[in-house]
Amino acid sequence: MSVADMSGYTHVETAASVVPLRWAAPVAGGAEVRAPYLLTTAIFDGSDSSGPAFSEPHTHVEALLMWPHARSMTLHTSAGVRRLIPGQGVWVPPGVPHAATADPGGVACYTYVARSAIPDRWTSLRMVKVGRALQEMLIHLDATPMPDDLRLRTQRVILEMLQEDPLPVLEVPVPVDWRIRALADDVLRDPDSDRSVEEWAARHSLSVRTVTRAFSRDIGMSFTRWRSLVRMSAATAMLTQGQPVNLVAHRCGYSTTSAFSAAFRRVTGASPTEYLRERSVAAAP
Repeated sequence: MSVADMSGYTHVETAASVVPLRWAAPVAGGAEVRAPYLLTTAIFDGSDSSGPAFSEPHTHVEALLMWPHARSMTLHTSAGVRRLIPGQGVWVPPGVPHAATADPGGVACYTYVARSAIPDRWTSLRMVKVGRALQEMLIHLDATPMPDDLRLRTQRVILEMLQEDPLPVLEVPVPVDWRIRALADDVLRDPDSDRSVEEWAARHSLSVRTVTRAFSRDIGMSFTRWRSLVRMSAATAMLTQGQPVNLVAHRCGYSTTSAFSAAFRRVTGASPTEYLRERSVAAAP
């Protein structure tokens, strides 16, 4: 497996040290796919990193399929956050500002698709199934020399295999108000915190009323319900890593496994075990 030069990424010791993402002026990226090819995959191997790797908001002139091969990765947009586990991918059309987080110890993959090869009507963000066969084909193309005609035929087959994922992926919406966005970013980085809304508001020099109104106005839910969604999103990544349910419950701020499992089912419609069985592909050794 080759390792791409992901120089746009910044390594940090802990997720809490990540600076707020700047969406006002995303960096414009150039083309990654060289003619006559249709796609190429950059593979970020974080197995030796001690902390997560982050990219600042940026855009691409081509489409991008983000997918984790091991552990999880996170897509950030100005509207929300999607955490992906193996088997899940997200399609980012050309020109859409986004940022990414690659988990420490994981393998994150970025498949760029030439504009001429984009499937019809794939003009918006969408979840894509990236099963084991598709993953192995993309990695094989990245790592294996082959004649151009064979590479192009394989790339066409891969594009024909792309299909939307019918199973929902947890998306955590974020407030538009920049003052509340800073508070939300803190909660996203610290999902197991047991701070109350009053404590979070005081931490950011805001009134509880301001916070409550912003969450209701911008994302249509209470702070408590939103934080539960944040915790369940973090839980899917930890469960994928093989952490036991009781430990995940504790790390997500729940005192008992039963309370966590009940909350997980309310948010995802499945138990933790059912969710992983239905939605993930176990990473190969």
